[in-house]
Amino acid sequence: MPQNMERRKRNIRKEIYFTQKEYNQVRHAMAQMKAPTFQYYAKNQLIQGKLVQIDFSELKNLRVAINRIGGNINQIAKHANENQTISSEELEQVLAYLSEIKEMVATKISSAEKKSLQERKTKEIRTYDEW
Repeated sequence: MPQNMERRKRNIRKEIYFTQKEYNQVRHAMAQMKAPTFQYYAKNQLIQGKLVQIDFSELKNLRVAINRIGGNINQIAKHANENQTISSEELEQVLAYLSEIKEMVATKISSAEKKSLQERKTKEIRTYDEW
């Protein structure tokens, strides 16, 4: 390590290599962020950036439940088409299934919105001067 590196506040150096396409993407992102230098942009993204890991298990479970309900509705629709009639009980059942789907989706969306709001409240924002 050169002598002058030891006196620096940031004395750890890392190198990175890009393809031309990757570098163009970085330059585009820098322009959108109005980053004055690559060093500022890179530090900002590495330290403040957020690694997002999305758990789709809840959505998969919701999809399975909706698919099952959809199958039930299709069976009732097939019965109605074959017999050219549908009873009021069957119609009520279809409406109940649709209401159940609506409630499941609304609950999931509401939960996701609350989580997103909580994350925004706890987010730390650093300014350029702090670098």
